[in-house]
Amino acid sequence: MIKGVKFWNARECYFVQTNNPTEEILRKRSDGVWLVSCGPSAAVTCIAAMGFDVEVKTPGGYKPQSEEVLMDFFNDPRNYPALQKVRPETPPDVWHGNEVPQFYPVAVTAVFGVKARFEWGAVFETVASELQNGKAVQLCLKKPGHYIAAVAYDDVADEVIFNDPWPRRFKDGNGFNRRLSKADFSNVKPFRIVYDA
Repeated sequence: MIKGVKFWNARECYFVQTNNPTEEILRKRSDGVWLVSCGPSAAVTCIAAMGFDVEVKTPGGYKPQSEEVLMDFFNDPRNYPALQKVRPETPPDVWHGNEVPQFYPVAVTAVFGVKARFEWGAVFETVASELQNGKAVQLCLKKPGHYIAAVAYDDVADEVIFNDPWPRRFKDGNGFNRRLSKADFSNVKPFRIVYDA
């Protein structure tokens, strides 16, 4: 049986990193460095799949992409003092905030009003339990250094179901509802960001 967050199987709650303004700016620079917004895209996928409203709307009706607004929060100098308190040895004016996992709880609370927590350790059984209890879990792969959104656990197959914000890294071009086995967790960095209901 598959247990997970409320909308683990809803494609409209899946966000990709390849279509937002930050990536377009970087892609157009033509120096080959882009695809850097996997973290905000994975975070918004976690939040939306839990059933929280992530839509942002301007007074004129424009709807900026939610993951782009989160990316902006990380890189807005007005937010550096709050981020600096969380991890003093990692100055946000030097580091890209979207790459620092400890910054995510501060950012998602400020932008979306959602509670999250950074935890050391990314053990398969712990993540599976959190998913079965309705929490979403943002993980980071070692190779490539890349954030993903774990949204459900299949106890029959003993696999974690995740959505990958970089679908083009798969031959079939699909990052939605991919799977990680217990053995695959050797490629997961030893931390996680847990999104609470």
